Amino acid sequence: MIKSLAADIMRAIEDNSLVLPTLPEIALRIRKCELDPNLDIIGLARIIEQDPATTAQLLRIANSPLVRREVKVADLSKAISLLGMSYCSKVAISYSTRQLFNSKNSSSKNIMREIWQHSLNVACHCYVLANKTGLVPEEAFLAGLLHKIGALPIIAMSDKEKEYSLDELHKTINDVHPMLGEKILSHWQFPRSIIDVPQSYLDQNRYINNIDLCDLVSIANNHICNEEDFVPWENISSLSRIGWNYSTIKDEFKNLSVEIELAHAVFEFKPL
Repeated sequence: MIKSLAADIMRAIEDNSLVLPTLPEIALRIRKCELDPNLDIIGLARIIEQDPATTAQLLRIANSPLVRREVKVADLSKAISLLGMSYCSKVAISYSTRQLFNSKNSSSKNIMREIWQHSLNVACHCYVLANKTGLVPEEAFLAGLLHKIGALPIIAMSDKEKEYSLDELHKTINDVHPMLGEKILSHWQFPRSIIDVPQSYLDQNRYINNIDLCDLVSIANNHICNEEDFVPWENISSLSRIGWNYSTIKDEFKNLSVEIELAHAVFEFKPL
């Protein structure tokens, strides 16, 4: 009997045996504290400062050209005060997810690295696009970073069974990651605006009134994807909601290139 990775994934979902990735501890604590109406800057700082790497990242952002502040910020509480509690929470959660993109299998490790780098690239584009469209940049960044989170349990099963070809792994990721991504983000109790992204960012026939995070991820992903996955811009409905015309798309991204490069310079954290 020839085993199919996609079929095995579906069976594991049906019998509730598929192991989903869990949020890192620091992210879980932040998600929990976000529900506390009495949370203040000091309380959030106490949680984040337990992770020195995340603390250093937020201080780096606070002192970067993204914020354009002349006075150096050396204290986490001051950084949170400057950037905002919601901003710091979302960035801290984003930063913590880097540790999920790791594998002991050498070939899978390369795939993880490719997915992470692609997702980070999409996230940086989304951050800049959000600033131009009135959406929340830190939420757009998180949405871009997690749009292919559904690939992780597929890679984990492939590593465990070791019976699937690399081609089958890639095909299964492309076919199944949207459904699993929605499942994971729902399990993590993220807001619906982010949960919808994995299933919707590749749907070029979505017709809604207002631009949303799915639109930003769709545009960013299509801009940086390989030729095989590229969709002609005239077929992407998101463009009209962002106010762009497919004939001028190169100029639009050229105008944003400096800001996108700056976002990369600030957010270029890497997987473990």
